[in-house]
Amino acid sequence: MMKKTDKHFRFMARQFTKNSMLYTEMIHSNAILKGDADKLLKYHNSEHPVGLQLGGSDPRSLAEAAIIGEDYGYDEINLNVGCPSKKVKSGNFGVFLMKNVELLSSCINEVKKNINTPFTIKCRIGVDDFEGEKYLENFLSTISDYGITTFIIHARKAISGLDTKRNRSIPPLNYGLVYKMKERFPEFKIIINGGIEEISDVKKQLGFVDGVMLGRKIYSDPAFLLQIDKEIYGNETSLEFSKGLQNYMTYILNLDNKKDVNRAITHLIQIIRKISNTKEIRRELLSNVKDNTINLEHIFDGFKEDLNQKVHLQTR
Repeated sequence: MMKKTDKHFRFMARQFTKNSMLYTEMIHSNAILKGDADKLLKYHNSEHPVGLQLGGSDPRSLAEAAIIGEDYGYDEINLNVGCPSKKVKSGNFGVFLMKNVELLSSCINEVKKNINTPFTIKCRIGVDDFEGEKYLENFLSTISDYGITTFIIHARKAISGLDTKRNRSIPPLNYGLVYKMKERFPEFKIIINGGIEEISDVKKQLGFVDGVMLGRKIYSDPAFLLQIDKEIYGNETSLEFSKGLQNYMTYILNLDNKKDVNRAITHLIQIIRKISNTKEIRRELLSNVKDNTINLEHIFDGFKEDLNQKVHLQTR
């Protein structure tokens, strides 16, 4: 979810759920150590609970980045060894660490001994020829020797020759293999990921595992989160779709940095595509990314009218 689940999107997501765990985009340890850590790691206090997802393959660099993340107050540090992009392949991190369990173990051990924040792993069920029930069982068992008890498992293997998009569709989903791992390791917290689109699917998965991670489903339809607190956590909240969007638009108007405004608007467009028939509003918002002179308040006023009409029609 790189360049998607940034602090702006997470602020919007929190307008629709109070209970769900939110995660950052995967951030490479070197970006934190050599770049602007405050820009990468600063977040709005309302985001809690929120986890920092790290990428990398150098044990010491990962540990130093995790220490910095802990200082920022993240509720969880997660190491992503499930991303199959070309960038992670060339850097020998992400899912390709599943081929080098010795190096991965060194990374985990170094991080674990330097932080007190809960540390978790996100992985796939396998990669290339490193696959199958026995492989995954050995992988989880080895990693757990370093104190890892929570695994977020994408129920597809990764294939080196495929790009990121095709790695989300061509390798078949194998939920059954993830269920077997929960049966084999009942003491572990197993969270499943991949291809889950409906609230009924979430409920079904929770009959076999401990949690469900939703990624692109939420990015394409953030309002889906409105169902989570009530249907999954059993909590009635006062959260409303229209109010949440208005909060987010106010948030955008209060941003000082033009680049932040552009990124925040990019996320807003995702939800506008779902509910707005007003192409002119979408066109104006898209134009704002390149034009400093556009009056956002004027655009938002027009969108609110469209939004209120939608809400009125849905409640009749």
